Amino acid sequence: MAYELIKEDGNKRVVQFTMDASDLKKVFRKVKRDISKEVSIKGFRPGHVPDSIIEKKFGNIILSEVAENAHKQLTEGLFDKFDWVLSDNDPEFENVLPVEGEDYTYSVTYHIFQTPEPVNYKEIKLSVPTYDHEKAVEETIDHIRKQFVSFDETDQLSAEGDFVFLTYPYPDGKEDSEPKELTAVIGQNAMGPGFDEIITGVKAGDVFTMQMKVEKGDDPGLKDPVHTFTVKEVRVHSLPDLNDEFATKAGGFETMEEFRQKVRDDVTARFDSEMKSFTERQAIDNILDSNVFDVPRFMVENLTQDYVSRLEDEDSTEETKKAAGEMAERKVREFLILREIAIRESLEVSEEEIDQALATGDSRSSSLDRNRNEKALEFVLNSALIEEKVQEEDSQKPDTVSWKWVSVDPSEASDEGEE
Repeated sequence: MAYELIKEDGNKRVVQFTMDASDLKKVFRKVKRDISKEVSIKGFRPGHVPDSIIEKKFGNIILSEVAENAHKQLTEGLFDKFDWVLSDNDPEFENVLPVEGEDYTYSVTYHIFQTPEPVNYKEIKLSVPTYDHEKAVEETIDHIRKQFVSFDETDQLSAEGDFVFLTYPYPDGKEDSEPKELTAVIGQNAMGPGFDEIITGVKAGDVFTMQMKVEKGDDPGLKDPVHTFTVKEVRVHSLPDLNDEFATKAGGFETMEEFRQKVRDDVTARFDSEMKSFTERQAIDNILDSNVFDVPRFMVENLTQDYVSRLEDEDSTEETKKAAGEMAERKVREFLILREIAIRESLEVSEEEIDQALATGDSRSSSLDRNRNEKALEFVLNSALIEEKVQEEDSQKPDTVSWKWVSVDPSEASDEGEE
């Protein structure tokens, strides 16, 4: 059992396949046995029909199935040996039928897709944002520190970060009804614009009334309902000191310096990972923009189907299929460009690397493609001109909301809908 590349002509590759007579005989035997099990012939039990009768009644079917089975066996591993990408043209099989007792030899002409020579992939210009590592470390520690905040009773006026406990009348308006309760931490802006400002500077026992004020639209002004709150309690926030005790409690470290170094390592690792993905995406987008060409449609269709199959049925709309197709086309082009860069730059994948991939159940061809394309992308990034760029502050002011809570005099506010 063997195959041999016997001719190369442009984008055509002619391969000759040979199955020796002994192996072919096994294929004939299996095909005839399978047919014997499936057919019903009077006087014979399924699977016990003599070969002579099977051959007489199903001779053409036998030859066709033997040829198909032989083709499958002979082409197994073909693309692990020949590093080809097929075009959309179907392979052309030589019209030779197998003969039991003889070697089976035939040829197949494959049409190869030839990726255009990649351009503009060396010394491409990339930019990454400037990054203050120590600032990120301190911000991370501060975020962790806030998770250990405690709230203590106080007679002081409420301020940023403090916990405010409010009560307000039950909506039914009955005097004997228990008031409803509301809590808020100043600075979290959980209750809408203006609310935190109103509860800043209050103490237990204070009563205030607020109302929604519409500041944009056709009908600006105060709007119902009116809300009257009583401050039941104010608790001042207290953050732990950044000392060894905090390091032990927050991360299980003996000293604050050990904890800080761990945070620094994590921040650096996270930044490096994010920048790696960021620069890789930039580089790929840059190369794709410079290398536009048609790719084999069967590759795009297969990948599109793979993307769509991951979606729930209700999400498989024509719009999502179109988006999946566009993403698949771009991904196939990325694969082909990186593959061609690796070939032209002689970026070899070692047998050891392939063996490691094979040990995980990967095929030789797919492991070769993956490792080689990773080396190609690494080659592109190593030659890239990367500069740090200070991120510009957003000069556009964010759109303000069309309303906010404002304090009102209860005697002047509309009391319709008051809670």
